[in-house]
Amino acid sequence: MLIQAESSVLLVVDVQGKLVPAIQDATRTVAAIRWLISAARLNGVPLLFSEQYPQGLGKTLTCLLAAAPDAPVVSKTAFSCVAGGCFSHAALQGRQQIIICGIEAHVCVLQTALELQAGGNQVFLVADAIGSRADADKTLAIQRARESGVIVVSREMVLFEWLRDAKSANFKAASQQLLQAPPSLSFAEVLSTLPSVEHLVGIQLWRDGKLDAVIENKPGQAGSLKVYNALHKQFGAITPKAGRLGLWLYGEHANDALLHPGKHPNIDRLFALEATGGGFGVRPLLDS
Repeated sequence: MLIQAESSVLLVVDVQGKLVPAIQDATRTVAAIRWLISAARLNGVPLLFSEQYPQGLGKTLTCLLAAAPDAPVVSKTAFSCVAGGCFSHAALQGRQQIIICGIEAHVCVLQTALELQAGGNQVFLVADAIGSRADADKTLAIQRARESGVIVVSREMVLFEWLRDAKSANFKAASQQLLQAPPSLSFAEVLSTLPSVEHLVGIQLWRDGKLDAVIENKPGQAGSLKVYNALHKQFGAITPKAGRLGLWLYGEHANDALLHPGKHPNIDRLFALEATGGGFGVRPLLDS
């Protein structure tokens, strides 16, 4: 079956401030979710945000709420959005195709998908817009959902099935706004997806046994500290591969660094890695 814009709902599960930084590849996941929200809005598809115990896990990320300011937000304590009673809103009634994105893939997302499927809905799980703290859990969640009859899709599958035809009134806008560049976030939005650095006073960068630089937890460097700390947590060192991700995380500031060499030394360092190879060891400086 194909996804139909007039029959579907986009469900954004629990993309909350205190949970997101623990998710593997959180920034790309959040960017993909916002891309999906924009696609839904463009095609007149209603959407719903759920929040798992927001008193403890925080509210849905501001960058997502701002993309759909009139969408309902439902809080719950049950892990499944079905058990949590999230589908009672009038705007969602009569729509049997539920497109699901969000976190965590193996808990709230999966339980919601399985209960919706058991209830007779047509359920579509967007594989590149879900996440878990561990990649193995996400993989198992996708496998179990598929084995239970949930249809696993990508975000572009969803968009093109909503559009259905290159002559669609929305196709040109979709092409310009969504298809000509990968999903992205501003640097300020990126920072909301990265692990906290409250426990750090800074990090040292070492190369060839010598201290090369120190990034401190202070105004003007705190954003870079978050980026480098996240790269260290994911890669164990600042390698060229880590540097490529770092440049993407820096977003618009990376573009500015290209235009103004020397203005952003922590970004210049990542560009240089691409040319020279090698890398930096990282020594976190803990707040005593």
